[in-house]
Amino acid sequence: MTDRKLKQIRVAIQIDGSTQQAAFLAMKARVDRNDWRVYDDQPTDTNWNYARAYMAREAAMLYQITGNPWYARVAYQLLHAISADPDPDGRLPDRGYGLARATVGMGFALAYDWAASGWTPQQRDEIKRKIFKALDAWTTYNHPNLGSSGMVGSDYASNWVAVCRGAELVMLLAVGEEGNRATRYTQLKSWLKAHLTNAYGSSGWTQEGLGYLSYAGQFLLPAVYAAQSIGDPDLDEAFNRRSFWQLAMVSGSFTPRRLFLMSGVDGSSIGDQGWVSLLLNAVPASQRPYFQYFYDLQMGLQSRLPPTQSFDPDHAGTVWALIYYPMQSVALDPNGVIDRSLSDLQKGAFFFRNRWQDQDDVLVSIMADTHHHDKAWDQSEALQLGLVAYNTRFIGGPGKNGTRQAPMSTLLVDGNTQVDGSDTGTFRVAELHPNGSGYVIVEGGSKYAQLGLQRIQRHFLVDFSGNAGTAIFSTLDRIQDDTVHTYTWQLNLGDPLGNGGVSVATGSESNLPSFTLFGKQGSYLKGWVLTPEAGTIVAADPFQITTTGRNATPW
Repeated sequence: MTDRKLKQIRVAIQIDGSTQQAAFLAMKARVDRNDWRVYDDQPTDTNWNYARAYMAREAAMLYQITGNPWYARVAYQLLHAISADPDPDGRLPDRGYGLARATVGMGFALAYDWAASGWTPQQRDEIKRKIFKALDAWTTYNHPNLGSSGMVGSDYASNWVAVCRGAELVMLLAVGEEGNRATRYTQLKSWLKAHLTNAYGSSGWTQEGLGYLSYAGQFLLPAVYAAQSIGDPDLDEAFNRRSFWQLAMVSGSFTPRRLFLMSGVDGSSIGDQGWVSLLLNAVPASQRPYFQYFYDLQMGLQSRLPPTQSFDPDHAGTVWALIYYPMQSVALDPNGVIDRSLSDLQKGAFFFRNRWQDQDDVLVSIMADTHHHDKAWDQSEALQLGLVAYNTRFIGGPGKNGTRQAPMSTLLVDGNTQVDGSDTGTFRVAELHPNGSGYVIVEGGSKYAQLGLQRIQRHFLVDFSGNAGTAIFSTLDRIQDDTVHTYTWQLNLGDPLGNGGVSVATGSESNLPSFTLFGKQGSYLKGWVLTPEAGTIVAADPFQITTTGRNATPW
């Protein structure tokens, strides 16, 4: 926070109808209740210190903006209570579970940076001592996912690296220790550079999935920006090679649940924890008005969501909306300007979108999953499909189900979708067009070799050239083997049957087996089975079409 930034925010929150005013009022309403339970997204757990840390962060930001000492006192009282009256889980910045240390420690760092001037000298010393204690403790903390201190088998691809090392770096800078702890500061940047280089492809896609990307990002991006704020550009090159903002634009919907294209071990929706608001500062200046348009529709004033659900309300993410939402920029429609398809040739991930308009937008993906990084969440995703359209997740992924029969939207061989989560595929063709259409050929690689096949290719066509709001998809699998197998073309219905989500009907048309997946708002996905004509259709979740043979061409 600088004087210039504060002046800009103070002016912006006085403008009726502005994003900053709405975000400010939403955040103020939370803090003014003076009840940390407002920040507890899982009231049945015993994880109170997280909620206290989130509230301290927002109270400290309100002190910066308003100068009201009450907010500084609230921030101090919350941080004091974290240690004086800890939650039963004992989640503290200097001990225990690494991700918990980072989460609570980030609250200490930001609240200290923003509210310390409103505390007594004794209060400042108390909180600073606790941050120093946490910094000392980090130097002896190890975990396999961090890949440090001689641990083998890790290339720093886990979200743990972003969370733990990112939080520690922000804490170190918050108390001005980059000089006194120069060796550690350099080491932290080295780990974060390795994480940025290894974990993410050119688009920012990660094997752990977009949900974990947003979770890790609420620590990683503040670390990058904190270094920038003291004039240190060491992380910038590695960070700027990743187009995280463009990945968000092609994979994230405008639905009330912020549905996104599943990959990795993702759950049902992306967390509103600060990721999209933080990305406002990652977009090149020339592209920012177009991302601003996306932000307004997904998270901001054009989303038609109540303020309590807008501006990254979880994990005190609204502070980033206030800091980074453009002050004088005018949002511009990205349709026809920003490519609506995106390929990550480093990782083998491909995304397609028909438009940026509303919750009826059609988003689709296919995975080759060409790399595996150890000590990080992973699924063997070659041939995996995804589809979000009309406020419905038609096609999803298996989440953290890592079994051989995990419900992937892919091809099963003898009932199995994978043998080992580390197995990868390859791709031969990736033909993507600016209007969102494209053609991709994915090969089975080690994944399907492990499943016993000599060769498999999945051809995938996406065509958005028809009538508005419609799309054509085609999958053709070319399978070759000397042994008879059972092949199952499978879709994980991402919104479960019987849960207000996708339902299935089967029939025939033009002498071909057909099926229809019904979603919300009268939407549907209709399919025709061109081959095999004698395939067995299972109208359930997962949806399956099965045939038996050596060579096969499910189309």
